[in-house]
Amino acid sequence: MRQTSKVTVKVDGDAFRSKAGSSSLKIGGLYRTETEMTDQGVFLYKEKYVPSELKTTVMHVADTDLIKIRDSKDVSVTYETDTGAVYTITNAVCTEIGDLKDGEVECSFQGDAAKS
Repeated sequence: MRQTSKVTVKVDGDAFRSKAGSSSLKIGGLYRTETEMTDQGVFLYKEKYVPSELKTTVMHVADTDLIKIRDSKDVSVTYETDTGAVYTITNAVCTEIGDLKDGEVECSFQGDAAKS
């Protein structure tokens, strides 16, 4: 079975020129946290919703609009793999945009739990 090795990151349908191997996806949703075992041997846990998060490094070229990336809100962010899996984060916002250095800039988006 083929393993995912390349991804394409899109924001509202526009593909980013992301650096190879730099993109990561946390799917978000309902996570189980704070597990404990009682003295009676009963396993307990709590649940909480966490946002999905996509991080990537964008390769900067003449038409890369850093202001548009920084100001992104209520966008759809798509993480498409070369193995056919596609994950979409809706209601996403840019939560971080790093420094432009050596033609690269790191950015992060968070939003609703990813859907396939």
